[in-house]
Amino acid sequence: MRKVTVFAACLLFIPACSTDLSSQGFTVRQVSLAAAEKCLFLGPVAGSEYFGWSIAGDAQSALNKVRNTVAQRGGNAFVLTQTVSDIDGTVSHADAYKCP
Repeated sequence: MRKVTVFAACLLFIPACSTDLSSQGFTVRQVSLAAAEKCLFLGPVAGSEYFGWSIAGDAQSALNKVRNTVAQRGGNAFVLTQTVSDIDGTVSHADAYKCP
C-alpha cells in the first residue's frame, strides 16, 4: 500500500504546470507576416511546455508563454514562425512586434 501511495504522489508532480496568460499577454495578438511589415520588429521569442496533461494543453501553454514574453518586451503582436509538438511537449518560436 505504501508503494501505491508514493507512486500516486509522484504522479502529481510529473506533469508540468501550464502557463496562464498575464493581463499584458492577453492583449498580444497573432498577426500575419504581411501585417507585421507595418510594425517594429522587437526580436525572436520562444515558449515551450513539456509533459503536461495533453498535447493540446502543452501547445496552448507554449503559446501563452510566447504572448507573455512579447508583452514583457513591450510588444503587442507576434508572427508564429515554428511550432513543433509531439507526445513529450511543444516548442513555439515567434517574432515579436510592436504594431500601431
